[in-house]
Amino acid sequence: MRTLIHTTGALLLVSLAAPVFAATERAALPGSTRENGAEIFQISCPDNPQQTTLDMNACYGEMKAQVEAVKAHYLTAIRKRLAENGDEPAEQSQEQLAAFEAENNAWDALEEKASAATATYWQGGTIRGVMGADRAIQLIELRIHNQWENWLRYQDSTPALLPEPKFRSEGVSP
Repeated sequence: MRTLIHTTGALLLVSLAAPVFAATERAALPGSTRENGAEIFQISCPDNPQQTTLDMNACYGEMKAQVEAVKAHYLTAIRKRLAENGDEPAEQSQEQLAAFEAENNAWDALEEKASAATATYWQGGTIRGVMGADRAIQLIELRIHNQWENWLRYQDSTPALLPEPKFRSEGVSP
């Protein structure tokens, strides 16, 4: 009986989480402008008054979702490039994709552990959620740019597959 309850709980968790993951992958990109070959994404929560801890937590959750949407966009482009292996042997293309996915797992672990460490540091205060989310946002932005530089740019004069990602946060501060 215990296994059945545990399994049912796990199935419920998976069924509740699946739509969230699917929504993240197709979430709309935040507004952006183009300047000097870069795409500058506007990360903000303009309709949030940011006057209470709940407001701030909601704002940082919204901003993290915006950065996650940009990350999904760039990850899709990288995977597409690796899948379209051009003149490379299929084995080499698969090896590159495996290396890329290993890198992604490392970035995910870094983001999770660093955000948790920051939240732990601030655990005595109501701002811990905001500080942990802010750390995650900073790491995701760094990741997107680093992966763009290493997987979507060419070393010659060939244009990058996507514009250089840059971020501008407006009207927020932890």
